[in-house]
Amino acid sequence: MARIINITPTIPKIKPKLRVCAYARVSVEALMQSLSAQVSYYSSLIQNNPEWEYAGVYADEGITGTSTLHRDEFKRLIKDCEAGKIDMILTKSISRFARDTVDCLNTTRRLKELGIPVYFEREKINSMSEDGELMLTLLASFAQEESRSISENIKWATRKKFEQGIPNGHKAPFGYKWDGEMFRIIPEEGEVVKEIYRRYLAGESAYSIAKTLSERGVTGQTGSPMEQTTIKDILSNSSYTGTMTLQKHFFSENHKRKRNKGELPMYLVDDMFEPLVSEEDFEKAGVIRKERATNNRENLTVFSGKVKCGYCGCGVSRRNSNDKKKWVCNTKEKRKACKCRLIYEEELIESTINVVGNKEDFEKIILYNDRIEYILSNGKRKSVNRKLDNAFRGKVWCGTCGSKCERDNWGKGKKVWCCSQLRSKCHMKRLSEEELIKASESLLGENYKGVVATDVDRIVIFDDRVEFDGVGTWQRQ
Repeated sequence: MARIINITPTIPKIKPKLRVCAYARVSVEALMQSLSAQVSYYSSLIQNNPEWEYAGVYADEGITGTSTLHRDEFKRLIKDCEAGKIDMILTKSISRFARDTVDCLNTTRRLKELGIPVYFEREKINSMSEDGELMLTLLASFAQEESRSISENIKWATRKKFEQGIPNGHKAPFGYKWDGEMFRIIPEEGEVVKEIYRRYLAGESAYSIAKTLSERGVTGQTGSPMEQTTIKDILSNSSYTGTMTLQKHFFSENHKRKRNKGELPMYLVDDMFEPLVSEEDFEKAGVIRKERATNNRENLTVFSGKVKCGYCGCGVSRRNSNDKKKWVCNTKEKRKACKCRLIYEEELIESTINVVGNKEDFEKIILYNDRIEYILSNGKRKSVNRKLDNAFRGKVWCGTCGSKCERDNWGKGKKVWCCSQLRSKCHMKRLSEEELIKASESLLGENYKGVVATDVDRIVIFDDRVEFDGVGTWQRQ
């Protein structure tokens, strides 16, 4: 009998290509062409290697390497590594990757745990090699010291310029533009500055001035509505009298910008600005500000001036409501154009104690609908979820007449949502909060409160259904 041998076909294994990306960065002092050259170089280098798959170039423009805090592309690179999109990173040198030794080592160790090597071309170091970390530690320390030395040299040169009456750049305050010789008045903005001084000297508050200017559509230099803090900055800026003050701010050892309160000398330079207000009016405004600050000091809290809106970036101010203190976004209060939810002071205090204890150990608080973010004095960030006892507040509408819906008691402690109009005008079928929660969990998941607070603008109740704007529809029971 013939012997039959089954030959199983073998498929040759193709070695998968390494997904390789590059990180590039140039500091403020460097030319932008340098960044373009780095991007072009790495794109060509990776795509010309047959064993590599091009995974992109992550590039930060004009950002310091002393910290990873404000390097958006660097942070995006790390997120993509954690998501499994990258197998290897190329970078020009340790100083381009990070000038802070701790940041450099922490990041490379984190990537090493993920199995992702970083190759530093100038130093010829692969972070996955046996002696890679030792060399990195030594060379990163040198890079950090070099950064500190460069920083000190720049500070020295800038201060020498100040002594000679030369400004460090020509960024113009509101109302002015630089024409190459001096700061010239922008007519429309100049009139706004004069109006601000005139109204303030007549007894009007900075808050009231900001509110009416905002209602008229007057915006600041960034395009945001006029805020109370913007008005106060204009009232305290001596540039409007024609005199420039140099070295009003400085950078501390930990790279934080601080107001100069006598730590360093300041210099006054005349005739740098076309004057908009007289010296007399400027001094009168200063006296009024001091008097009002003294009278209002008892109303200040540890949060004053530190709470910002996470959506529009404007300040969040303290207001009174039914014997309860609340904090409201200034944009939302003035123009109703921001989706930021108010927060009651008792919740703000409670969350702050949980994060920093009883110390005022924070620089800024950023308010979102689902969380509160704290920027601590050491530069780190911490986040706390908001309580959201009533995540639906202000978001539920009547599908019958288009009015807002209100939460009400019905029967023995049962909560229902009904149209705010009288029953004689609108006959919308009431919706129990129990069913509203069930609908939310079904469409949005267990974390429905955070999703409703952040991503759902409107929930519309009809007699037969509930529509979640941009999400889906729930058929009523």
